[in-house]
Amino acid sequence: MLVLAKGLSKRYGRDWVLRNLDFQLAEGETVALLGPNGAGKTTLLRMLAGLVRPTSGSLEVRGRVGFLSNPPAFYRHLSGLENLLYALRMEGRRADPHRVRTALERVGLPPHKPLLGYSSGMRKRLALARLALLGPEIWLLDEPETALDTEGRGLLEGMVQEARSRGGVVIATHDRGWLPLVNRSVQLGAPL
Repeated sequence: MLVLAKGLSKRYGRDWVLRNLDFQLAEGETVALLGPNGAGKTTLLRMLAGLVRPTSGSLEVRGRVGFLSNPPAFYRHLSGLENLLYALRMEGRRADPHRVRTALERVGLPPHKPLLGYSSGMRKRLALARLALLGPEIWLLDEPETALDTEGRGLLEGMVQEARSRGGVVIATHDRGWLPLVNRSVQLGAPL
């Protein structure tokens, strides 16, 4: 099991975002988190990524985690190539420019264009290239389809299938178009 959560709860002040959630992610599995705004989808992803502590419950994550936030965060004054080389260095990985250029080609991005000139969809593609380069066992994707065109959506779906074959994927989404592509979905309720 890559992720095992029991009785997971999160409260901000007096407001409960999640309460007593049991969740698991097995190797080779893709799970969609569904629910309205405020139901706790992003909060759950942030807990799985280790960015937010649960208020109560237990959480065990086995494997390296990669988190694609919405919107993805980058250094806007750097190029796509420079951003990815920096990300690799920050993770203690070998920053091979040839490997990074290949990743950028795969997602259809120019290596030297500053991010100031990137559209939202281009930044999303760059985030996918970063995840692929870092190669985590667990991919956590927060509304990954947002801002992607049809070609980008196809690219995303292919990368999700590859990631699942090397570990597991959790997708927080409003897009029910993911349902045929996932092993199962988890419906989160309205805000508590």
